[in-house]
Amino acid sequence: MAPKTAVKKRRTSLDELLMAGIQAIAAKGIDHVSVSDVAKLSHVSRPTFYTYFGDMAGFFAEIWLRHGPDWLEQQLDPEAKIDETFNLAMLEIFAISRRSPEIQEVVQPDVQKWWEAVKAAGEPNALRVVWGLGFRLGYQLTQSISPKVKLGLAAAQMLQLPDDVMKMPIMNSLEEFNPEQVPAMPGPALSDETVDEALTRSAMEVIASSGVAATSMTRIARKARVSTGSVYPRFKSAEKLVEKSFEVAVAEIVSKNVEVVNQQGIGADQYAFSVNAGFGAQRAVWRNFRTEMHLEAVHNPVIAKFMEPGLERTAKFLEDNFKSFGAPEQIAEAVAWFMHSHAIGSTLIFNQIPEVANQDNRIMTRWIISQLPK
Repeated sequence: MAPKTAVKKRRTSLDELLMAGIQAIAAKGIDHVSVSDVAKLSHVSRPTFYTYFGDMAGFFAEIWLRHGPDWLEQQLDPEAKIDETFNLAMLEIFAISRRSPEIQEVVQPDVQKWWEAVKAAGEPNALRVVWGLGFRLGYQLTQSISPKVKLGLAAAQMLQLPDDVMKMPIMNSLEEFNPEQVPAMPGPALSDETVDEALTRSAMEVIASSGVAATSMTRIARKARVSTGSVYPRFKSAEKLVEKSFEVAVAEIVSKNVEVVNQQGIGADQYAFSVNAGFGAQRAVWRNFRTEMHLEAVHNPVIAKFMEPGLERTAKFLEDNFKSFGAPEQIAEAVAWFMHSHAIGSTLIFNQIPEVANQDNRIMTRWIISQLPK
C-alpha cells in the first residue's frame, strides 16, 4: 500500500491539474484549451497529464466528476455565491458534453439523478427549475453578445410559480396536455440547389455537431460535397462562412416563426406550445447551432459583435408578440430578452433530459402573463 503522504500528494497534484483546467477553460474557452495550456498553468509535464486523463475529453470528464453535482445544486440556490471562473468552466463542460460520449457518460447520470429529485417535488417545481435554470444558463452565454440581455433579469422575477397554481382561476380552462396540439416548427430549410446554399447549410450542420472551433473550409466543403477550391471565390475564410450561416439561419427562423404565429394565432397557450415545438426534431440543427455560436461568442469578440444584430432581431419579434398581450413596451422587451436566454439554456437541459420537451408549459406561460402589469 502506498504511504499516506504519497496518496495525499497525488490527490493534491490531481486537484491542482483540475483547477488549472478550470482556469484555462474560463480564460480561453473549452474548444480552445490544449494540454499545453493546462500543463503550463499547473506546472506538470505533458506525460503526467496523459497518465492521469488520456486526452482532453477525459480531463473534462474528470473535472465534472469532481465538481459537477455540486455545481448543479448551486445553480438552484439563489443565495449561492459561485466563483465566476468556476461557474463558466462548468457551464461550458455541461454545454459540450452532448458532443463527447466520454464526457456525456459521466454528466448524464448526475443530471438524471438531480432531475429525479426535482420532479419529486411536484410539477410546479419542475417547471420553475427548467424555466429558471434555462434562463440562468442562457443568460450567462449571452452576456458577451448584447448588454440588452440584462433586461431579462426583471422578467425572471415572474417565475415564482406557486405550488398551488393549479387551484388558481387562471388554470380553470386548462385541459390535459396533448402533444398533438404542438405545432410543427420547421428549422432553416436550405436546399442544395446552389453551391452557396449547400455550403451555408453544411456550415450550420458542422457547427451544430462539433462547435465553431471545429469548423474549417475543408470540412464544410467535404460535407457539402463540393471541392474546397469552389469555396474561396464565395467566402474568403471559414469565419466569413460561419457569419453567413448565422445570418441566414436567423432570417429563416424568424420568417418561419412569423408563419407559425400567423397560422396558429398568439396567446398564452399558443406561446407555450411554441416552446414545446422548439424541441422538435426539425429544429435540432438550429437549436445546437445557435447554442454553439453563443458558446464561441463568450471568448470571441468578433463573433459576438456579428451576432448582436441577429439577437436583437429575434428579441424584437418576441417583444412585438408580448405587446399584443397588452404588456407595456418596457415589460414586453424584458420578457423578450428573458425568453431568448431561456431558449438557449433550455436547449442545454433538453440535451440531457429529453423529457422536458413534454412539460406543460401552458402552466408557466399563463402564470407569467397573469403577472404582467395591466
